Amino acid sequence: MKQISNAFFFALSYFSIIPVFVKNMEINNETYKYTLVLLPLVGAILASLVIGLNLGLNEFFNPLYSAFVCAVVYLALYGFIHTEAIIDVVDAWFASYSGKDAYKIMKESTIGAIGALYGVAFVLLKVGILTYVLYEKQYVLFLIVCILSRLNLIYLLGYFKFSKDSFLSLAFANSGIFQLKIFALIYVMVAFFIGSNVLVLFVLSLASFYIILKILNKKFGFVNGDCLGFTLEHTELILLNIGLAIIL
Repeated sequence: MKQISNAFFFALSYFSIIPVFVKNMEINNETYKYTLVLLPLVGAILASLVIGLNLGLNEFFNPLYSAFVCAVVYLALYGFIHTEAIIDVVDAWFASYSGKDAYKIMKESTIGAIGALYGVAFVLLKVGILTYVLYEKQYVLFLIVCILSRLNLIYLLGYFKFSKDSFLSLAFANSGIFQLKIFALIYVMVAFFIGSNVLVLFVLSLASFYIILKILNKKFGFVNGDCLGFTLEHTELILLNIGLAIIL
C-alpha cells in the first residue's frame, strides 16, 4: 500500500503543479511501475479541478470567458510541460533535416523559431477546443479524454524502447505490468458508465497515440519524454475535436 501511495504522490508531483507535502518519499522501480497506472487518475483529478472551477466561475462571469480561463488553467495545472515537449520535438524534427543530432536539440535550453511558432499555434488550438468543450458543458467528454490520453502509457509503451536508466524502462523492467494493465481497465469501465461513444474514443486514443509515437520513433530512431509529451498533447487534441463533433 505504501508503494502505491508513493507512486500516487510521485505522479501528482511530477505530472502536475499540485503541491505534495510528503517527506522522505521512497522512489524505486516499483514506484515507477505503479505510477503508470495512476497517471489516468492524475488526469481525472486535473479535469475535476478544471470542471469545478468552470462551474464556479460561471456564477460570476460570462460562460464563454469562464471556459476560456479554465482552458488555460488546465494547461497550467500540469506546468505546460507537455507544451514545452512539443516545441522541443518540432525543433528536433526540422533540425534533423540539416544533419543535427535530434536528441541534443531536444535537450537544449533554447528554442527555435519554428518550434516556438508551432507551440503557439498548438496552444491556440488546444485552448480553443477546450474552451468550446467547457462552454458546451461537455464535462464528461473532457474527463474521459483526460483519462484515456494517459491510459495509453501503460498499454502502448511496452512496444517502444527507452533509455536503459529512464523512468519508463525501469517501470517496465518489473514483473506485474500485465496485472496492472488488467487493473487499468477499471478506468475504461468507469468511462463506459458515465459517458457515451467511449469505445470509439478508446480505440481512437490508442490508435492516435501509437501512430504518432511510431512516426516519431521512425524519424528520430528513439522516443523519450519529449516524444511522449508531444504524443499525449496531440492525442488529446484529436479526441476532443472528434468527441465534440460526434456529440454535437
